[in-house]
Amino acid sequence: MADALGVAKSTISYELDRVKPYDPELAQQAADHKRRACGLHSILTPSLTILITNHLRLTWSPEAIATAFNLSTASIYNWLKLGWLPFNLADLPNRNVRQRRANEHRGTFTSGTSIEQRPKSVNQRLAFGHWEVDTVLSSRGQSRACLVTFVERKTRLLWAIKAPNRTAKTLNDTFGKFMGPSVPK
Repeated sequence: MADALGVAKSTISYELDRVKPYDPELAQQAADHKRRACGLHSILTPSLTILITNHLRLTWSPEAIATAFNLSTASIYNWLKLGWLPFNLADLPNRNVRQRRANEHRGTFTSGTSIEQRPKSVNQRLAFGHWEVDTVLSSRGQSRACLVTFVERKTRLLWAIKAPNRTAKTLNDTFGKFMGPSVPK
């Protein structure tokens, strides 16, 4: 029989063992039932659909819903993308909007003169004696040390002095080292 059908003998044996006594219609029904049951199935039920949709309309985020009801955030987003939830992705609260941090002051300076306000002669680099000062910080470990760099604009001469920390006193001492010995009072 296996040779006539062009299949392995074990295939015929498995097929005959599927239903005893063998009935091809019952065997096919059993195979169809197993086929439907295999693979991953969604846990999305009609009641869960209503629950999630109602909370989305109340401006809950998918992350908050997932946390509150022990669901996967990725699943909620997938159901929205597949259209299984009657809610538009674009209507989500703060969709693709990065949250601003309150009291964020990194990268802003409140003292000193802005680079944009310096004289044009300094930008042209015609005269010696215009210095730029900066600090170079290390992000590794717990070290508070930094390099204080002094760059002359015309010649591009660079001086770097290591400072143990970034306090105002230490930086003023570093400026003093660079400028030379101070005059005693």
